[in-house]
Amino acid sequence: MNLHIETAGDGAPVLFLHGVSGSSATYRWLELDGRRNVRVDFRGHGASDRAPGTYRIQDYADDAISVLEDIGPAALAGHSLGGVTAWTVTQQRPDLVTAAFLEDPPLFMGEPAEHATNPGIPNFRELSAKAAAWQAEGASEAEVREQLAAEPYLEGVTHAEVQTPDALAARAYALLNVDLEVLDRVLDGSTLAATDTAAPVTRPVLILAADEAVGSAFPTAHEARLAASHPDVAVVRLPGAGHSIHDMAAAREQYVAHLLAFLS
Repeated sequence: MNLHIETAGDGAPVLFLHGVSGSSATYRWLELDGRRNVRVDFRGHGASDRAPGTYRIQDYADDAISVLEDIGPAALAGHSLGGVTAWTVTQQRPDLVTAAFLEDPPLFMGEPAEHATNPGIPNFRELSAKAAAWQAEGASEAEVREQLAAEPYLEGVTHAEVQTPDALAARAYALLNVDLEVLDRVLDGSTLAATDTAAPVTRPVLILAADEAVGSAFPTAHEARLAASHPDVAVVRLPGAGHSIHDMAAAREQYVAHLLAFLS
């Protein structure tokens, strides 16, 4: 499996893990002084190899583990799918993890009952159809970026008014370069089905959660469940922040502040 990896800076490594149908480009804006920033494209995403028949949580965990075995123990920072991957790797290979920073992770969304009522699934279905059309048409990144920017984020508010320009550009690139089977596995519920929410984690974990009123993959009901089984996991919820916290112009500064404070 050939994985696309980007690095920047020097110091203790931090491995950044993107969300489903994203890519390492979503973190190119982020510089952490005194840290070695390592960004990877999961299989089927960005410039990494495609791997039909995989695209489940253990496959993504294996991708992250393969990178960690090369760079040595590192802190993990993962968004959405990347957050669940970071959680899984921390459970399975604590020797490779110093700490895990999870951005709005859908830890419980792999359960059949949760998947059936997941409000994000209709959005993924629509996204899958759009990505398939853009890829078939040979749309340019600029064209896709413009369409994404014009789409509604909330009623009366477009993505362009909420997300940073670099976030929209990274999203356009990612959707033009994702294996569409990745989204099929999200839609059929198999991506996260094997997520283990019971096994212990023995490294520090912080969850930076989105505002449930805006849209969170880690709602307060899930927060309560995790607190019962993993009371040492810290949770910070950001009022007004949507699922992709690091992409939001109004929340990016808070994202960086919480990440740096946790890593320190």
